[in-house]
Amino acid sequence: MKTDDAGSGFEFILPSGVGVRASGDPASPILKRFFEGYDRAFVLPDEREELDGFETCLALNASHDRAFGRRRRELVAVLEDPDGTLLGGINFLATGVERPGLPPAAVALNYVYVEEAARGRGLLRQALRAVRDLTQAALALDPAGHAPAVFIEQNDPLRLTAEAYAADTAHSGLDQVDRLAIWDRVGARVVDFPYVQPALSADQRPDDGLLYAAVDYPHDAVDAGFLHDHLQSFFAISVLKGEAEPPGGAAGTQIAALAARTAPVPLLSMKPALDRLRAGGGEGFTSFRELAREAGG
Repeated sequence: MKTDDAGSGFEFILPSGVGVRASGDPASPILKRFFEGYDRAFVLPDEREELDGFETCLALNASHDRAFGRRRRELVAVLEDPDGTLLGGINFLATGVERPGLPPAAVALNYVYVEEAARGRGLLRQALRAVRDLTQAALALDPAGHAPAVFIEQNDPLRLTAEAYAADTAHSGLDQVDRLAIWDRVGARVVDFPYVQPALSADQRPDDGLLYAAVDYPHDAVDAGFLHDHLQSFFAISVLKGEAEPPGGAAGTQIAALAARTAPVPLLSMKPALDRLRAGGGEGFTSFRELAREAGG
């Protein structure tokens, strides 16, 4: 893996031949390249970051690289074919977590997209491979060790308003249930925790229309302390951008709940719930998480 002189950028080719270029520098042209596709892919107002939001987050790599005593790095990356055509983009925060017997890092996969013309080529799996490789390089982890655990927000088809459901589906060309099925095929499981995304800016609102999911977590439940450490870093850096949250905010409420919790947080299979939804069995459930819990027995 090639790195730039400042150590903030990475460049390599995946076994599939897809090229990966990544940077943690807010002035890098890779950010602008990433944002071109991002701006086309994300349309719902409370899920979007603007370019200056990404710049602020990446700038925190210099001032908050040891936030909460944990090594962390936020990166943006682009996937390209050998001719340099943009295939997709990734934005994520990697945080080192030192808890015995658990993955050495937690990744908040903030955004991942595949360009419409590049769909159907297995690029989501390749993006996840790139995230794992970049996390190991950025945090100087043992490449032979356990893979980092990856966490992702997803639209909850049972909590989206009809208007938001229709707008996002029409824009992406991908139904919300079909999108969850794609993540189910790469091993994502629902985190059985009442997750709310804190507001991304003063002009936006907290988003309770999302479900939280995990990929590559090695057990059937997430250690509460591990999830606490991960969300504490994610909320502070990628969401709040280093600023203090007002008392009683969504971030602080969730962090406090996990700090007080001793039981691990179950991980729920998506497939039984997806099967129920496709058979018209989602009535009476207020969230996909609730449906997944019941459908999985």
